[in-house]
Amino acid sequence: MSSKDGQPPSSPDAVTPPTVAPVTDVPPGARVHHFDELSERTQHALATASPAGTLDIDTTTSRLSRGDIVVFTDYVRVQ
Repeated sequence: MSSKDGQPPSSPDAVTPPTVAPVTDVPPGARVHHFDELSERTQHALATASPAGTLDIDTTTSRLSRGDIVVFTDYVRVQ
């Protein structure tokens, strides 16, 4: 803990919602998820992502993590 109030410093990943972006290739070692294997809630979040790619998901309860690849009709990376 490094803050003066004894709380852990905030992580940008904890406050910034994840986004998705199209990719054309899968980096070696990337975790790949198929859309139909994701929860209904996560599928809905991916299908209704904002034009900027922002996802409305809770990364603490979702199977998705930043850097993961999701396969549907295209590949998208969770950022």
